[in-house]
Amino acid sequence: MRTPARILLIVSIATGAFYVAGFVALGSALPTIDSSGQAIVDWFSEHGTRARIYSWTAAFVSLGLAIFGGQVAALLPRPHRYIFLAGVLGFAITAQVQAWIWAGLAFHPQQLDPGAARTLFDIAAFWGPLVNGSTTAMAVAVAALGFGTEPAVPRWLAWLSVILFLEQAVETVTVFGHSGFIAPGGAMNVYLGGVLGFLWAGALVRWALQRIDATGSDVYTDGA
Repeated sequence: MRTPARILLIVSIATGAFYVAGFVALGSALPTIDSSGQAIVDWFSEHGTRARIYSWTAAFVSLGLAIFGGQVAALLPRPHRYIFLAGVLGFAITAQVQAWIWAGLAFHPQQLDPGAARTLFDIAAFWGPLVNGSTTAMAVAVAALGFGTEPAVPRWLAWLSVILFLEQAVETVTVFGHSGFIAPGGAMNVYLGGVLGFLWAGALVRWALQRIDATGSDVYTDGA
């Protein structure tokens, strides 16, 4: 395996590990957009350290995404590489802002006014539907390369990208949700979209590793 491929593999595994570790650190009994302001204050008062660990892992997830995005984007032709990289950076920034707010809520939770806590938490919860704009950009950049007479990515990856695009586009309806499955930051965003996105990213890394090894060390300097 060539050095660029090794770097991409290591970074992808580490980023995925930090991403999962952040959610594991939060535990299962999380406040939701249905929670009262006082319930949010109580959760952050009791689990503030968990929230700050989650925010800490988000910093390394963003680092990993920047490296992952740069390496994969370099394998794509223009303008697809720029659309893909914009999507990756949009995802990373949205995740940072969401984690940033959670860390702030966890800093002096006992002094939080329930109404203020509810407002800040609601703002953070809307990362779910809004981040779909970034994920759809990534998906469409890859999907568009898999069709035509000379596809630049395998047809299976293109179709998987189409599926991700459609699911993420539908998932934007969570911006109108109030509770349950389609609530902002709820199960549709975190579990359905999260698992599908995780699988797609893994498939994309697999293709990228194969392309790097097949093309050689000049893969990033072709100017295509």
